[in-house]
Amino acid sequence: MTSGCGITEEYEVHVTNRLPSPQLRLHCASKNDDLGYHNIDRDYDFNWRFCENWTGNTLFFCHLWWNNNDVAFDVFKSHDDNPCLHGKCYWEARTDGIYFSGGQTPSDFQKKYDWNKS
Repeated sequence: MTSGCGITEEYEVHVTNRLPSPQLRLHCASKNDDLGYHNIDRDYDFNWRFCENWTGNTLFFCHLWWNNNDVAFDVFKSHDDNPCLHGKCYWEARTDGIYFSGGQTPSDFQKKYDWNKS
């Protein structure tokens, strides 16, 4: 992906609410960037771009809450087998868990995490 990142890659992460209701609450951050707490409506795509750290140790995580459920997980982690193909990662919150697709456009989502009951 061409970018203004210089010697490192630029990445784009998407977290989409595919839940029926009510809103999904999320908090995403890295060691250096706190993206804050957000309440997102159904079908809303919360997304951001960033340049990978030149040392190759970039990590972004998200914590999601829905009804009496929650889950925290890494949405991006630098490593040799990074699943974010072509610089993009797609995550979806669904009623039965959290799904992932990596690629230029989202397709073939696979379930990665179950909700934890609070």
